[in-house]
Amino acid sequence: CCCCLFLCTKLLFTFKMKVFLTTLSMLVCINAFLGPTPPNWKPTYDMAMSTLTMQCNGSGWSSPERGSTFGIVSYDWSNAKAEWAKQTPMDCEERLLTQATMTKKMNSKSNVFVYRNVVKALPWFTSVREKLNDPQYSGWFLKFNEHNSTPYHVPNCAMENASKCSTYYHDQEQTPEVPTPTNPHPDGSCSSAGCDCGAMPCGEYLFDHRNGSMLRDWIVNHHILGPTGVSSPYIDGLFIDDFWCSDLLCKSDPTIKSCPCRDPVQGPTEIDKYNQIDMGLSDEDVRDITLGWNETMTAVQQAILDANGYTWSLIKNQENANAMPYRVDAASCTSSLTEACASDSMWQKDPILFGLTVNNSKPIQLTEDLAYFLLARGDYAWLGWGVWGMTWPFNPEPAHGELPPLPHGVPRPHELDIDYGTPKGLCRETDKGVFTREWTKANVTLDCNTFKGTINMF
Repeated sequence: CCCCLFLCTKLLFTFKMKVFLTTLSMLVCINAFLGPTPPNWKPTYDMAMSTLTMQCNGSGWSSPERGSTFGIVSYDWSNAKAEWAKQTPMDCEERLLTQATMTKKMNSKSNVFVYRNVVKALPWFTSVREKLNDPQYSGWFLKFNEHNSTPYHVPNCAMENASKCSTYYHDQEQTPEVPTPTNPHPDGSCSSAGCDCGAMPCGEYLFDHRNGSMLRDWIVNHHILGPTGVSSPYIDGLFIDDFWCSDLLCKSDPTIKSCPCRDPVQGPTEIDKYNQIDMGLSDEDVRDITLGWNETMTAVQQAILDANGYTWSLIKNQENANAMPYRVDAASCTSSLTEACASDSMWQKDPILFGLTVNNSKPIQLTEDLAYFLLARGDYAWLGWGVWGMTWPFNPEPAHGELPPLPHGVPRPHELDIDYGTPKGLCRETDKGVFTREWTKANVTLDCNTFKGTINMF
């Protein structure tokens, strides 16, 4: 009948609209991260303070003298790992504050960052460990699936103490351990008495962002803005690591920054690849946690800005703890500088991370890279090291400090400490493929035809 047809059509339309609105709300939420946003700091064209590094001297303190020569110096959680892994209990959080304090006191102009993670609940951070050890906060953390019919892919008990176990999911990636004959040099060595992460085994635990406002409020107001975070006078910002990725969300919108999920699979990044099975999470669970994490990260970014701090993920192209600086070569030279010389380009509006081109521990086109930086940069720009734009090797060492650092590291090129003044205008193409920019103390040119840079001081 016509009435039945009308009713069915109306119901179908209503159902489709609900699906559409639900999908739309997901896409709006997953892209809710703040866009590239400059810090509230006054911009500087001081070349020395337009540099950036992330440091991780796992064998002890990083050099505060060297760190203070950078505009942004960020200290990784594995900094001084050989020291904090032996403590009872571990005190990574406090040692990051001490490292920041030493550096900031060397140079108040240097912006000092420390590490935070709102995907992983790392028990070597005191503030996180206190919540992990308190049963009333059990809803904040993801659990092993108690109904698994097969063994978990990661141990739920401490490696050195089979009676010290947890129902909270955790893996052992980059986790300190007691050295053994078969593993004499773990990624962080605890004392022979055992690894002290409190009542729980040491490992990388996971926040459950479906918990909502209670967890989010604590992360923002204590983990991020607390006395060992941005509210400290010695800490100017944070590097916030890791992210959640959902196959369902990627299928809905492949343009999401984290898509496709390959680090190593969907779910939390840099975690054992079988974590979804071990936790018994459905694809819908992963989607919901991803959306909750995204909402938390948006609140975190805004709170940091409101506190006059800054975070790495607000730099252009650095979302989701990326380290992807803009670098130049002969092939990209003309097109990128043509864009950068326009007043309405991202180069002039957004905070940008540039990277030197290096071969192991040596810059291989320093003049060209520096000329490119001085030509293209806007008010907020930093020059970092290599393809990541991160670890400037003033303490070169293997990943996470498995061996002692070399004594002095790679010398900082003196060209980075020259005063080039301030730009008198934007760059311009003076001949085909030749770009020039006048500064108050230098004239900068990059010939993209020959890929040769020149910086003439006045």
